[in-house]
Amino acid sequence: MQGIQTAGIVIIGNEILSGKVTDINSPYLCKELRFLGVEVARVIVIPDEFDLIGETVRMFSEMFTWVFTSGGIGPTHDDLTVPAIAKGFGVELVECPEVRLALETYYQERLNKAILSMAMVPQGYSIFHQGKMRTPQVYFRNVFIFPGIPELLRNRFDEIKETFRGEPIHLKEIYLKVDEGEVAHLLHQILEDYPDLLLGSYPSLWRKDYTLRLTLESKNLSMLEKAYHDLLQLLPVSPIPISS
Repeated sequence: MQGIQTAGIVIIGNEILSGKVTDINSPYLCKELRFLGVEVARVIVIPDEFDLIGETVRMFSEMFTWVFTSGGIGPTHDDLTVPAIAKGFGVELVECPEVRLALETYYQERLNKAILSMAMVPQGYSIFHQGKMRTPQVYFRNVFIFPGIPELLRNRFDEIKETFRGEPIHLKEIYLKVDEGEVAHLLHQILEDYPDLLLGSYPSLWRKDYTLRLTLESKNLSMLEKAYHDLLQLLPVSPIPISS
């Protein structure tokens, strides 16, 4: 899997940690990025703490190809993400004219100081132009700053997702009616033969049609096919066909 693009996701908000709101943004991003060939290497949920937000995003920026933040970019007192990122990277906040214009156009007579604060972004920012988005999508270096509202995040990511497309990660799945322990030694054997293979084993306690799902993943399709074939030959039972 060497050379693969990696991503870190930072979910920001006391409401997530308190259980008042359920995070559905990180599962969505994980699935979408995987499809695009990006390996999500870390997901973290952190509170609305100014210094922690900046430190975490800066650390993730150094560790991963891409960073995606979700939450904390509105006009209220707990929307700290943008100024925290600026401080974490040691840059000033500046006004983005494109974002300001979009806010003025949308809010018109309802525009106020709090709403205009959303036009402030880290110095050195870049933007994707609007498309179907209400305002341009702001990013800073390799950090994409998304809203926490799931519908808005999905709309924005959908507009820019081709930016992240790379070599695909190919997937093979095997469904079995066996206990995980019965095949564990076979999985070890396959990994010895194919050390670069990503091999997952997932018991399913409540399914009637299968009890174990095995996943084999790699960017090297020919290697994946060989590993898949070899594992099928080793298994003590035949796989169960599962319609998608």
